[in-house]
Amino acid sequence: MKKALIITDIQSEFLGNMDYIYPICQKYLDERGNDYDLVILTHWKHEDNENENTLLLKHGKATVVEKRGYSAYIPEVAKLLEDNKIEMVHLGGIDSDMAVMATMYNLLDAGYKVQILERLLSSYSTRNWESTTIMRFVLGDENVLDLGGMRTWL
Repeated sequence: MKKALIITDIQSEFLGNMDYIYPICQKYLDERGNDYDLVILTHWKHEDNENENTLLLKHGKATVVEKRGYSAYIPEVAKLLEDNKIEMVHLGGIDSDMAVMATMYNLLDAGYKVQILERLLSSYSTRNWESTTIMRFVLGDENVLDLGGMRTWL
């Protein structure tokens, strides 16, 4: 089964109380990024960063996609997944209760198998535990993977 990794919006202006998530995600990319058939890093563009590159993560095989809404499942990402014949998508990033969850639902609607990398999640609102609980309910415990680093429930 061909597998993709999508990590949403690990960018400098979002860190604040979530600064722990950047090194955890980068370490996972360094150690496991090459295990994926496709790696997508999203960079949320908004009024304050329109002309800046505030994305922090890097990986040699990553495709960086700019988005302007919560979900990472935008036409460019849909095409990348289709062109690479992806069947399963692993998700992580900021904001678990908004961007990651919106992406999860859109991918499910599009027919993809989705798994969440629990330890690569963070939430600005500190609702990580609640959003992970919802993801477990929707996807099943077996699809919320305890991978990626130290516990990040804040």
